[in-house]
Amino acid sequence: MRAGVTATPYARGVGRRDRWRDDERRVISVTPIAVGVAWPTLFTLVTAALILEAGHRFALVHKVGGVLLLVGVVPPAVVALARVVRWRSHKIHLTDRRVLVEGGVLDHYEFSVELGDVFATRVVQSVRERVSRRGVVVLETVGGGPVEIGRVHQPAALCRLIDAERSAQRPPVPCDAVYTYDAPDPFPGEMRPEVFPRRSRFV
Repeated sequence: MRAGVTATPYARGVGRRDRWRDDERRVISVTPIAVGVAWPTLFTLVTAALILEAGHRFALVHKVGGVLLLVGVVPPAVVALARVVRWRSHKIHLTDRRVLVEGGVLDHYEFSVELGDVFATRVVQSVRERVSRRGVVVLETVGGGPVEIGRVHQPAALCRLIDAERSAQRPPVPCDAVYTYDAPDPFPGEMRPEVFPRRSRFV
C-alpha cells in the first residue's frame, strides 16, 4: 500500500458505522458514475421488445415466448441488476480529515487518504467528458504518488471542496508576524583574501 493511503477491508460482523472517527465531520458523499450498466440494460429492453413484437406476428414465437424471454432477457437483466447494485454501493466521502472511498456488496472494502497528505488535486478528462462535465478526480499525495478516487459528475466542484478542507486544516499565519533574514557570511570559516594595490613600475 502506498504512503498516505490506508486500506481497511471490513471484517464480518463489523458495522459500517464504525468507519467514522471521533469528532469527524462529513462534508459530502458522492456516488461515482455507473460503468457497464447502459449496454446490458439496453440489450435487455431491445430483446424483450423484439420477442414481444414477434410473438404478436408469429404463432410459433407466441408459443415459445416464455422460453425466449427466459433465455434472452433474464441473463442480461441479471447482469444489469448486479452492476447497478455494485455501482450504488460505491461512495466517495469527504470529511474534514480525509477522503474515504468504499465499495463492494459481498466483499466490502474501503480506503482513505488523509487530507494532510494531499498537496494538490486535479481532474483527468477527455474532450467528451469535459463537455458532459465528467472526469476522474486524482489526489496528489506526499510520498504516495497520484491516487484516483473515481469518475464523478462535476469533478471540478469536488476538487474545490477538497482544496477548501485542506486549506482549513492549515494553521493560520498571524497578521503581525515579522520575518527576518540574515545574510550568510560569504567566507564562512575561511580566511578572506587580502587585496593589495598594484604598484606602478615607474615608481
